[in-house]
Amino acid sequence: MAPMTDDRYERWQRTLSEAFLVEQSSVFVLFLDDEELRRIAPDLDDPAADLALAVRDASSSAQGAYFSRVERQHRLWKLGDKSVPPPTLPVLALTVLAATRMRSDGHALSTNYYWRLAESIDPEADHTQVTALRDEVAGQAFQDVVGMWSSLDKWVTSQDGRVGASTIRTHERLTRVGYPQSQALLTRGDRAELTSFFTALSLDKTSLPDEQTVLRALEVWSTRSQNRLGETFMAALKDDKTRGLIAAVVLAFAAAWDGHVITRDGRRRIDIRLGVDLEQWTTEWLFPVLDDVESPIVLDGMSYSVEPISLVRRPPYRYYIAENCPPVRPELLRQGFHLRGTLFSAEFSKAEVLIFAQDAQTGAWSSTPGITPFETHLIAADSAESSAVSRVLTRAAEEGWTTRRQGANALLPGFRLFEGVRFKNDKALQAALVEEPGLRVLGVAPTLVPRARFVRGLPVDRELAANHYLLGGEPDILLPTPEEPDVVILSLNGYEELITANGFPFEVRRLRYPVGEVDVIADGQRLRFTLHAESAIAATPRGTGALGWSAEGAITTAAENAQIIGAIADGASDPPVVLARRGKDDTWLLLDGGGAQRCDEPGVPAFTQGVGFSFAPAFFELQVPPSAQWLAQRMGRDWRLIRITPGIPREVRAAFDVLGTWARTADASGATFWTLQLGIANG
Repeated sequence: MAPMTDDRYERWQRTLSEAFLVEQSSVFVLFLDDEELRRIAPDLDDPAADLALAVRDASSSAQGAYFSRVERQHRLWKLGDKSVPPPTLPVLALTVLAATRMRSDGHALSTNYYWRLAESIDPEADHTQVTALRDEVAGQAFQDVVGMWSSLDKWVTSQDGRVGASTIRTHERLTRVGYPQSQALLTRGDRAELTSFFTALSLDKTSLPDEQTVLRALEVWSTRSQNRLGETFMAALKDDKTRGLIAAVVLAFAAAWDGHVITRDGRRRIDIRLGVDLEQWTTEWLFPVLDDVESPIVLDGMSYSVEPISLVRRPPYRYYIAENCPPVRPELLRQGFHLRGTLFSAEFSKAEVLIFAQDAQTGAWSSTPGITPFETHLIAADSAESSAVSRVLTRAAEEGWTTRRQGANALLPGFRLFEGVRFKNDKALQAALVEEPGLRVLGVAPTLVPRARFVRGLPVDRELAANHYLLGGEPDILLPTPEEPDVVILSLNGYEELITANGFPFEVRRLRYPVGEVDVIADGQRLRFTLHAESAIAATPRGTGALGWSAEGAITTAAENAQIIGAIADGASDPPVVLARRGKDDTWLLLDGGGAQRCDEPGVPAFTQGVGFSFAPAFFELQVPPSAQWLAQRMGRDWRLIRITPGIPREVRAAFDVLGTWARTADASGATFWTLQLGIANG
């Protein structure tokens, strides 16, 4: 047997090694399709044909020993120090290329892998030649390839993560072709998308889910159109023969995942949110902070003529302060956009309907992936979808939601705002969405949950362990929620019940359980929580009683032997207070009899200057006399009126002469005119 001296084969060995066996902290995947070949060998007119020629030149004509010349070099390599990768990369790469080309046509079913391999080895062969070559490589010859894959897997693993964690796998049903197929499942784009899946899964590498949980979670997560993976991956996920292989490869990737969400071009991803402040009547782009990254982060503008965008941290604020950020425009909402830097990419996905939740960081609203049952939302719907959204709210939302008038100075031009939206009836929401199926695709549905988890409840001893709760404060269970509702089996300590998984939590506390462990099986996924009569820690929780206020209103550290912790009240007859928004042009209290009391905005509380960061409360307190009826605040020509005494409406935005109209309430007809103006303003 002649030794291998082919220059083309050696060149491909170097090319593949330099392309795939590089230092990285993620996973090693030898994915190679025609597009990837052109990327790693851009100087070749037809890199697939050149790779095939390299493998043919290194082949043997001996019956049943097509790859024996490469196998001989492989055995010699195993006898050496193995400091370099095994000399089998061109052969293995070609077996992966064949796996990516599997499809059904007039010549072969997609399951006939060896036909595709024969075609890939000799692209110019006719049908008879391909048939003969298929029979040759499908027999004992491919057993050599299995050994080559096993050696590469061991070599990658021996590098202790230097070139990534190996994803080379086989399967009980695919004992031979499973090796190349495992590498053909995950494209570069799929690997990027899976980092978002791991985030949605709340993945914990210390306790990875089992294969069935991963498969079910993938099925649920990929029902949303924006979460679709490649055609090969999705086809394998639906095929009973390859589902196990999918699970094995994804779990291998999960075990090596560094916790970073990345884009298809390999940059760290920052998901841009839209912030809306209805009181200040402003909008802004919000960039969530990446905890392990030093700021500033510099991103390119939306065109070459625009200044770069700088993202700067300002702890403890959980959003970056964005400098030179583009203004919020309707076309950016409808089309989406991205801002790329060298290592980072900030992206906003196009949206015709936006769901907003209250944001503790901004004190206003920020966009969120979907509806959270029982929580209050703001919804912005493009004019083309606003009627459908309105019909869903009419049928399914709790009473009290309103359509917010935007006026001439529209906050989101071309969008209709629905305020105070809350869903409590799961059946009503699902029935309404059946009538408007297009809204599910646009995100008007409960937030997708790929994996069952506990929510709410009264947790205890979280510093010791997770999933421990007070008796009577049992958690709710969110079941895996596909895009369309599904019926699943929920088992609690052996008691089984059929539950509709639709994004609404199942209330465990409606079933009475004693102190102790409760075993849960939710759609095949095993969970457990523990109930306690009281905390296991007898000491006062850390931080309790650390601060107090003096009679002068100054915050201070509580004395060691303090008898009273908290605010010290001089008496029980202090007048009530209301919260007024800072930053307004005028603040007034409207009093009985047409009177008005102007209120000056106080300075920032002194204690905020000593906390180590820039902080200004969004509100200040106003003591109100018994005669006060309304809090009135003006910004420009617009007034915001908040009723202090009981009555309807509770809040009004107005552009009429508020002070002059209120003064007329001292006259007999003035109260009627005031009520008329409120009705007009409230629409």
